[in-house]
Amino acid sequence: MTDSPTTGSAQHSPTAPAERADARALHCPTCGTAHPAGASFCEACGADLSTPAERTPLPQASQDGTEFGSATPQTAPAGEESPLDVGWTGAVPSTAVAPDSAADDLTCRACGQGRIVDGYCDHCGTPPPDPRNHFVETPTAWVGGVCDIGKRHARNEDAMALSAAEAPGSRAVLVVCDGVSMATDSHIASLAAAKAARSVLDQPFPKGVGTRDSWAAGAGRALTAAVTQANEAVAGSVVEDVPNPPSCTFAAAVVEDDVIVAANVGDSRVYWLPDAEAEPARQLGRDDSFAQEQMAAGVPRLQAENGPHAHSITRWLGKDAPDDLTPHLTTVDATAGWLMVCSDGLWNYCSEAEQLRALVREAAGKLDGAATPTTLAQALVDFANEQGGRDNITVALARLAGRGSTTTTEAPAAAAPEEGNPSDG
Repeated sequence: MTDSPTTGSAQHSPTAPAERADARALHCPTCGTAHPAGASFCEACGADLSTPAERTPLPQASQDGTEFGSATPQTAPAGEESPLDVGWTGAVPSTAVAPDSAADDLTCRACGQGRIVDGYCDHCGTPPPDPRNHFVETPTAWVGGVCDIGKRHARNEDAMALSAAEAPGSRAVLVVCDGVSMATDSHIASLAAAKAARSVLDQPFPKGVGTRDSWAAGAGRALTAAVTQANEAVAGSVVEDVPNPPSCTFAAAVVEDDVIVAANVGDSRVYWLPDAEAEPARQLGRDDSFAQEQMAAGVPRLQAENGPHAHSITRWLGKDAPDDLTPHLTTVDATAGWLMVCSDGLWNYCSEAEQLRALVREAAGKLDGAATPTTLAQALVDFANEQGGRDNITVALARLAGRGSTTTTEAPAAAAPEEGNPSDG
């Protein structure tokens, strides 16, 4: 640090050799701080000024004749180094310090060089990706889901809302809603519906006399109420009158103590995919669609689901929804297997329940025994994108292992048939 210029006549008077020697003695040999004559230690750094041998000449002279010296190199203990230390000789820890993860979020993913400032990259001008384009939910180890924009759409109009208790098979809620592409702002409708339904289904259901059937009846009433609440949320998302107001489909499943109650309105689906070969895989409920009506009339599934009006739905949620929104309800006693709720972005490419079970097993096998609901959901989303990804894709999964289950993250290679068959509610 440079001293301030002195004032008065001493600034212009010549300095005798003896006086210059005294001046050198008045400066700390370690940090160069000036001190009055007779000082025994440096008030700046604590160095001893009383030993003449330590008063080494300071070779650098200023314009007024006062000389300064360089600081003695010092190195702090390992791990405590700082470039601000006097005489610091360690390496600057630039690459050793991990970057701030929050700062990484501002790096442009398009060019990798610029930073996101006011919503755009300051290098290439690209806005950051919409977090709605791809998001993951993993409320517990046995429940998870992935929602993805796909490859053909400009925005993701699918939505999901999941919740679950920690104990495997104890209680979970899975909701998937698919915005109708021809309607206005259906991405808002689907998210509003999914969240509204989950808020209803998160509440405990009355169990009546405490039997399985009384709980299932209460779950069915709650799912019907959830559809009503979701429909009101969709209607409330309309900010102004438009020719095609926001609308969406609805599919949900509630699990409690390994009993499943599923509901749907539209063509988003719920599947039960048991491990046991003797127990059939099933679509729970049925679509409200033109394709479903054709199949009911005898048209083969493959032909009906690939016809020109295959994805025309006959019921939906929204301001212009039909009067009857009673959901299709199905009750299943879960053994060991996967409960899936998905949008047509997945089942477009694998619709029939048995084929979907085979696909799930294949995808789980590729994960080398590390298949969790979330990783498996991502694998199924990847499959749909590999097939073309022509629609938004949502897959929500719960891993169940039957009553009293203690593990739900891995499907066994082979499972013994369970006694009894699932029953429709």
